[in-house]
Amino acid sequence: MEQMKAAVIHDIGDMKVEKVDVPQIKADEVLVKTKVCGICGTDVSMFRGRYLPVKPVIPGHEFSGEVVKVGESVGTIRVGDRVTVDENVSCGVCYFCKRQQKLLCPNLYQVGIHSNGAFAEYVKAPAQNVFKLPKEMSYEYAAFTEPLACSIRAVDRAGIMTGDSVVVMGDGPIGLALVQVARLDGASMVIDCGHHGYRLKKALEVGADVAVDTARENPVKKVSELTDGRGADVVIEAVGRLETYQQAFQMVRRGGNLAMMGVPAAGLKMELRPFDDMFNKELTLHGSFAGTYDTWIRAISLISTGKFKLGPLLTHKSALDQIPKALSLMEKRENNAIKILTSPEYKGLSKME
Repeated sequence: MEQMKAAVIHDIGDMKVEKVDVPQIKADEVLVKTKVCGICGTDVSMFRGRYLPVKPVIPGHEFSGEVVKVGESVGTIRVGDRVTVDENVSCGVCYFCKRQQKLLCPNLYQVGIHSNGAFAEYVKAPAQNVFKLPKEMSYEYAAFTEPLACSIRAVDRAGIMTGDSVVVMGDGPIGLALVQVARLDGASMVIDCGHHGYRLKKALEVGADVAVDTARENPVKKVSELTDGRGADVVIEAVGRLETYQQAFQMVRRGGNLAMMGVPAAGLKMELRPFDDMFNKELTLHGSFAGTYDTWIRAISLISTGKFKLGPLLTHKSALDQIPKALSLMEKRENNAIKILTSPEYKGLSKME
C-alpha cells in the first residue's frame, strides 16, 4: 500500500511525523493532495490533551489542496480540481440534518478531529463537503476558508444590524476575522478586546475602531464609556474563558445580542442572575461553534475578491516535521505569531515572506 508522511498525535503531548498509509476512499469520497493547512487553537488543545476525542489521529481541519482521486459515484468533482473542504460531516438523514441543522447531528464527525486530517500529504473527505476554488485564489488563502466560515456564521447568529456597535472579545485569528466580518456587515463601531499588543495593532489595521488592552484597562468600563453608558448592541465572545464570558454579559446593552463563539473548557460553570442578566435585560443569546451551509461559499467569495484582508493575519509557515514547534509557538504567542500555516512543501519554521 502506498505511504505518505503525516504528523500523528499518539497521546497527550506525543506527536510524531512518520510514514502512514495513504487513505483509501469510498465511492462517495475524494482524495485530496494537501497543499496548505492552517494550524488552529483546536490543534493545540488536541496536542495538549484538553480535547482529544480520538487517538491516534492526524489533526488538521483548515486545508486546501488538489483532488487526485475520486470515488466511483462522485460526479461533480474531478481530478485536478483545486478545493477546500468543510470538515463537518453529518449523516444527512436524522431529525437535525433534515431541519438544516447538521452541526447538531448526533453522528457528526469532523475531519482532522474525529478522523484523520490534513497534517499529512493526503487527506480524504466526502465529495458533498468539497468546495471548488476560484482560479485566482491561492492555496495559502484558501486554507483560511474554514476560520472565516466560522466567523461569518457567528456574525450571522449575532444578528448585527447596519449601524450597530459591536464588541469582539478576543484578538486571535478568529477575533481578527470577526472584526472584519462585523465591519463588512455594517457595524458603525467595532471594538476589539484583547491583551496582546501586536495583535491589537492588527485589529486596528483590519478594521477595528478601538482596540482595548484588557491588561491595562477594564474592558467593561471602556465599552460603557464608548457607548454612552448603554453597552454594546452586539457582543461576540471569542476567547472561551470564564472571565471573558462574564464580561460579555456585562458589556451587552439591554435588548442586545450576545453570540458565544469562544470554546470554554468542558464542565466550566458560570453564575448568572436570570432576572437581571437575561429576563429583565431581554437579552438574545446565541451559541455558534462552527461554520457550515452557505458560510463556506461566502467565505470563499470574500477572500477571493480581496474584500477580506487576510495578509496581515498570516504570520508563519511550518514544515510537517516542525509542527510540534509551531504548536508551541502558537500556544505561547511568541515571535508575534497569529496564524501559522503548514504544508508538505514547506521547509523549516519561519515567518511568512
